[in-house]
Amino acid sequence: MRLLATILVAAALALPGCASIPLSTAIRLSSLKPRALTQIDPGEVRVRVSVPAGFHLNMDASRLTLSLKAPNGRSQRHEMTLSLLQTARETRSAGLFSRDMAVSTYTLALSPSGASRLRSAQQFVLAENPDNFEFGVYAPLAKMPAGAREITFWADLRLSSKEQYMPLIDGAKFMFDARAAGG
Repeated sequence: MRLLATILVAAALALPGCASIPLSTAIRLSSLKPRALTQIDPGEVRVRVSVPAGFHLNMDASRLTLSLKAPNGRSQRHEMTLSLLQTARETRSAGLFSRDMAVSTYTLALSPSGASRLRSAQQFVLAENPDNFEFGVYAPLAKMPAGAREITFWADLRLSSKEQYMPLIDGAKFMFDARAAGG
């Protein structure tokens, strides 16, 4: 039986104190005005997701999300499909007092339909002038090691080729619910 575990990661501007979002990212995102979203070139957006060796992402279901909310109450949520650019085996820090962890890192770009969804979001920004936005990464698993009870997860976002990746989730551990997995 194929086990599918879902990880939903959201970087919210309204929650700069959230423990899952590194402080440097919260500060960087909080200084980004929603209007700046209209300057993003969809061809330059990158998402990087790292999972421990033995775990594999379901690429067909992976998404970058962008939620926008205008002062007049109108809101939109855009789910942008992603395309795999490359997969690399590397190590990532698992924490201050932990050894580095072997991971598979997936580098993803917006697919053509994902790029179209971002352009639609940009039109909403121009028309409605939202005062709040939120990025999220939806990265379900296609495969995981037998008996796995938790996963350490990293998700990074880059909005321009001139910028560094922003860590949205930096080595967070998620426990699996055996009941939800059918076990």
